[in-house]
Amino acid sequence: ESASLLEAYLDRRSAFWREHAHPDADPGQGRASGSGAMTKEEAYQVLGLAAGAGPDQIREAHRRLMKRIHPDNGGSTFLAAKINQAKDILID
Repeated sequence: ESASLLEAYLDRRSAFWREHAHPDADPGQGRASGSGAMTKEEAYQVLGLAAGAGPDQIREAHRRLMKRIHPDNGGSTFLAAKINQAKDILID
């Protein structure tokens, strides 16, 4: 469910994200660009959480998604960067 939410969020933010979501993409593409900062609301959506979720819930959602999306597991550097960005925004 969280992966579907992440895809929907990315579809709204950038029509071209799928072009960069291939596991064999350049590793430099894995970092989120400075254009278009993610809001806290969007970060909760990316992680599949309700607004106001606590740090433990945020870490658990991050771990769960990274197990599926991480490039070392055949996932996407772009999506992994978005998941990391969401966690970083919510846990300062």
